Amino acid sequence: MQIYNSLDKLNISDKTSVALGNFDGLHIGHRKIMEDAISSANAGGLKSLCFTFSNHPFNFIMQRSDEDPDALKLICSEDEKVKLIEEMGFDILVNVPFDEHIMTMSAGDFFNDIIAGKLNAGCVSVGFNYSYGARAGGNADTLKKECERSGIDVNIHEAVRFENKVVSSTLIREMIKIGNMELTAAYLGRPYSFKGTVTHGKRLGSAMGIPTVNIPAPADIALPPNGVYFSRILIDGREYASVSNIGIRPTVSDGPSDKNIETNIFDFNGELYDKDIVVFFDHFSRGEVRFSSEKELFRQISEDCRNAEEYRKKR
Repeated sequence: MQIYNSLDKLNISDKTSVALGNFDGLHIGHRKIMEDAISSANAGGLKSLCFTFSNHPFNFIMQRSDEDPDALKLICSEDEKVKLIEEMGFDILVNVPFDEHIMTMSAGDFFNDIIAGKLNAGCVSVGFNYSYGARAGGNADTLKKECERSGIDVNIHEAVRFENKVVSSTLIREMIKIGNMELTAAYLGRPYSFKGTVTHGKRLGSAMGIPTVNIPAPADIALPPNGVYFSRILIDGREYASVSNIGIRPTVSDGPSDKNIETNIFDFNGELYDKDIVVFFDHFSRGEVRFSSEKELFRQISEDCRNAEEYRKKR
């Protein structure tokens, strides 16, 4: 997959079938638009192209950094987003920053200069609520008119529903916020996950016969509630069952602590420090609790592991 991270360097000579959108999270509604662009490319002998932003427009407009507590948190990391788009089979990804130039472009200029010009679109696929141009001056209806005037095919997709609810990034953030990992996975079309590099911990788990690995909780990603989750962990392409705790480890922390993801991996004894791993969250089991002693904590962790094994047997 060719990847362009700047409009200045964009030079596409082949006609393209373009999926347009922010695609925050790449949920099942987004994927329908994107799959349509790929199908249209295959049918029409075009190159398939995904046009999206490497930052969230809302945060740029509101001047909020990724770490700002009031920033709109991402549903998947930028690296994961690129990886998922590549796995879908796109020929080209245009993944550019939403900046002052794009924010202030008129809808007409955005269509002429970017969609018809730099992207060389022969076909465009968007969602029903797509907007573009300064102050969202363009929408799906105006895009359809511009495409028809320019001889560009256009496909506008209605909302995708699951259990009678319109799937959206907003709805997914709500499910993440309350810890409903099952519905989050259904809306995403994949388990919710975090990728991180294993850091050095206190080795208290190892001393008690329950070794764990730690990764910092990402500041720019939407996080579910603090607590214990039945999870799975991906290490070097192999998946292991696990139990994960998101939180500040109140029982063993001496004072204020950064949020952390601590995972007990079943049937694994290797060294993982400084290694990249992915943790998949399947089910929220219980909230984070401060125990009266480390012994009581590790007794509960053993119980959590037994409960996780029972959960997997019933899946």
